[in-house]
Amino acid sequence: MPAIQWHKKTKDVEEQQELKRRAVLDVAASLFSSVGYKKTSLDDIAAELDLTKPALYYYARNKENILMQCALVSLERVGLCFDAAQGSTGDGLDRVHVFFRSYAALVVSDFGSSLMREARRNLTGKNQEKLRQTLRDGQDFLEEVIEAGIKDKSIRECSPKRLAQVLFSAFNQMPEWYDPDGPEPPEVIGDQILNLMTNGIKA
Repeated sequence: MPAIQWHKKTKDVEEQQELKRRAVLDVAASLFSSVGYKKTSLDDIAAELDLTKPALYYYARNKENILMQCALVSLERVGLCFDAAQGSTGDGLDRVHVFFRSYAALVVSDFGSSLMREARRNLTGKNQEKLRQTLRDGQDFLEEVIEAGIKDKSIRECSPKRLAQVLFSAFNQMPEWYDPDGPEPPEVIGDQILNLMTNGIKA
C-alpha cells in the first residue's frame, strides 16, 4: 500500500484538496491492482484512508469515477514516456527503446495495472470511449516513430500499424506475469522484449 498523504497539512486549500484526492487515487490504484476493481468496494477504499464512505463522495461520484481518475493519471504518465521518446536524439529504433523502457516500468505500477487490466475491462460508456480514443492516439504516435525508423533504416520495412500493435500487446500483458520481487527490474525486461522483437529468436 502506498504512503498515504491524507493528513499532510499545507497552507493552500486547493493544494490540500488535491493532496487528498491523490491519496484516494493512490489507495484505489493499489487495491485495484492487488485485488481487482470488481472486488474492491468504496468501503475498502474509505477504510484504508480512515474515512467514512460519505466523505469519500467529496472526491469521486462513484467507484467507476475513481477508476477513470486512476486511468487518467496513468495516461498522463504514458504521455511522459512519449515525451522522452520524442526528445531522444537517437534514430527511430532508439526512440522505440526509450519509450518502452519507461513504459515497462509504468505498466507494472499500481496505476499502470489499473489502466491496462482494470480500466480497459471495466470502464463503460463515455469513459470507455475516451479511454479507447486516448489509447488509439498513443498507437498513432508510436506508428509515427516506427515510420521514422523505417525512413532512417534503423527499422526494416514493415507495417508500422502491425508492429505497434504487437509491441503494445506484448508490454500490456506485463501486469499479468511480472514479479515485482523477481531479480530483474521492468526496464531490463522491457529491453529483453524489444531485443527479442528486433533480433528474433533465430540462432
